[in-house]
This record gives sequence, C-alpha cells and structure tokens, in this order.
Amino acid sequence: MHKLRVLVLDFDGVILESNAVKTEAFRDVFARFPEHFEAMMAYHRTHVSVTRYAKFDQLLERLGRPGDMALRAEIAAEFSRRTLERMASVPFVPGAEAFLLEITVRLPVYLASVTPIEDLDVVLDRRGLRRWFRDVYGCPPWTKADAVRDVLRREGCSPHHALLLGDSAGDQRAAAEVGVGFLARDSGLPFDEPSPTAIFRDLNAAADYLRLRLP
Repeated sequence: MHKLRVLVLDFDGVILESNAVKTEAFRDVFARFPEHFEAMMAYHRTHVSVTRYAKFDQLLERLGRPGDMALRAEIAAEFSRRTLERMASVPFVPGAEAFLLEITVRLPVYLASVTPIEDLDVVLDRRGLRRWFRDVYGCPPWTKADAVRDVLRREGCSPHHALLLGDSAGDQRAAAEVGVGFLARDSGLPFDEPSPTAIFRDLNAAADYLRLRLP
C-alpha cells in the first residue's frame, strides 16, 4: 500500500451537510419557471455533480433563450444569495472538525469543489475553515479533475500517493480520470458501478481508514 502524501477533499457532503441547501436553492430558483420546474429538478437530481451554471444553461435551453447571459447572471445571483444565507447554519458532517484537526497537521490537505470560488471563499471565511487547507479550488475556474492534477503538480507526487475524498459519482469520476484513489463519504448521493471500495458513513470512520496510510 502506497503511503499517502496529499489529500483532496470535496466540500458539500464531506465537510458540511450542505447538499440539501443546494437542492432547496435550486428549488427556489426553478420555481420561477413553473412549466419547467419538474424537469429541471429532475435534471438536478440526475446531475448532482454538474456545476450550477450547466444547470442554468439547461434551463435557458428549455426556455428557448440559450445564450441569454443577463438572465443567467440574474439566476446565478439569486441562487448564490439563497445558498449563502443558509450555509451559515449548516451542520458539519459528523467527525469533520476532528478530522481536519488531526489530518491537516500530518499531510497537505486541499479543497476542491464545484461551488464557484467566490461563493466558496465567503463560506470558508464565515465558517472559519480556510486555515485547514493548503489551497482551495472552486468551479469556475477549475474542474474537479484539473484541480486534482494541479495539486499533484504542486506537491510533486504521483497519483498513487494521493486520494480524493468525495460524496458523489462526479467526485468518483474525477478521481478515476486523474488516476488517484477515491474514498467515498455516504451522504445519500449515488455512485457509479462498480461502487467505491471504501465508503464511510462519516469522517470519524474515514479518519480511522486514513491512519493506516499516513506517513
């Protein structure tokens, strides 16, 4: 078993129990377009790991207004406002605080999320979380896979010495694309088949697993 040299964490569903917050914000935004509401919520549920902007572009296509950047920006601003209001009180994933306290002093830990970096910065600062991470990647401007590649470049290590801890099929696919190991937190979201070999109910269990690979 290769010793772990760097760890990349997803955010929603891994650090904070915030997946439902995003779903409720999509519900609020899509409710403005009742004729497309059910279809867009179904699209969200089947494309959980897709960025919010891809979902807004899908809505614009359905509205017959592709490329309407003014409407896209308006929807995005409303979504951000609703999300950030709710993120202030979202609970931590069980064990997340203890996990960060222990693991971040033993190896470099990075954060990579599909949340736009501007919103991610606000949440991290408000919740006092930034200090735990060597660096933070949001989307835009980064895809999850490119963020992991950049982490490997910066740390000068091979994929065999890195892990991505996420809670969705999108995280699973990003790990496979780059060739790093994948650890799964079960937040209720589906994974691709074959299922990940390491699935944890919380970050206490993930920490127990990681101790075996820490330097």
